[in-house]
Amino acid sequence: MVETNLVNPLLIHFCRELTIQLDSLSNSQATINPTEFAELIATATHEVLDAYVSGEFDLQAYRSSTTEEYKELAQKSIDSYAATNMKIGEITERHAELLGETTASALIDFGKISEKFSAIQDHLSDEVTRANDVIYTLLEQVKTLEMKTSLDPLTKAFNRYALQEHLKAVLEKEKLDFESFALMIDVDNFKLINDRFGHIAGDKVLIFIAKLLKKALRDGDRVYRFGGEEFIILLNRTDSAGAQLVAERLLNLCRNNKPLFQNQQIPVTLSIGLTKIIEGDTMDAIITRSDVALYRAKKNGKDRLEMEF
Repeated sequence: MVETNLVNPLLIHFCRELTIQLDSLSNSQATINPTEFAELIATATHEVLDAYVSGEFDLQAYRSSTTEEYKELAQKSIDSYAATNMKIGEITERHAELLGETTASALIDFGKISEKFSAIQDHLSDEVTRANDVIYTLLEQVKTLEMKTSLDPLTKAFNRYALQEHLKAVLEKEKLDFESFALMIDVDNFKLINDRFGHIAGDKVLIFIAKLLKKALRDGDRVYRFGGEEFIILLNRTDSAGAQLVAERLLNLCRNNKPLFQNQQIPVTLSIGLTKIIEGDTMDAIITRSDVALYRAKKNGKDRLEMEF
């Protein structure tokens, strides 16, 4: 049984998974039938449980790394709500005072009433605008906080922010500790997969590829989702020949293992661009070289490896 204090993080994780699935589906259709929705629920539940059981979703690290920042945002939200509530309360009291003045007078000064109502309306409008501005700012801060977490919510691979932080730490050293290589990987014909099988199938293909890549690598090697259907792998403590062997093994694994969606096997292949990380490198230079090699692999027929040193 999952401990009570772990339920909220798991529930949040489940909601994120479901949101991702719904967002993907909304790009291709306006409505969803009960069967499709049940499949989305099942997929989100499976991903959360799989992450928990495999240890990919580190609940303790999740809490310790984000709790204080989320507490701060929550406090800001509470303070903002309290201030808005107080301000609107003051405006309501002024409204009541105005009504009291009108009922106490035998003759009603419509000009005065109109002027006061206009002032009240302006104050209320200003307060609503201020509250909306605060909400927008808090939402942007939440987005920034989400970006700073290390895992891609769909594939559970490391995300682009984690890649930047890792490479920054490596490249800041005057001398590299060991030989390292970068593989840029692209899922071939991914748009056709989405068009033929749907966006839910496309998401499952990405999840499948990420799991395949992670299981095929050593503990010290890392898989990052760079964007869309592109992944980057950082290999360390190997040489050029070893890096090529890893890339070829990944190509073969992908050819020989097909993800299943609604009892249909989806054929998937990869194109890979390989480059070596050298002293004095920058992240942009590494990405550019590996991207050049990847483009060449695509141009030369896909389902292959190309290198750029």
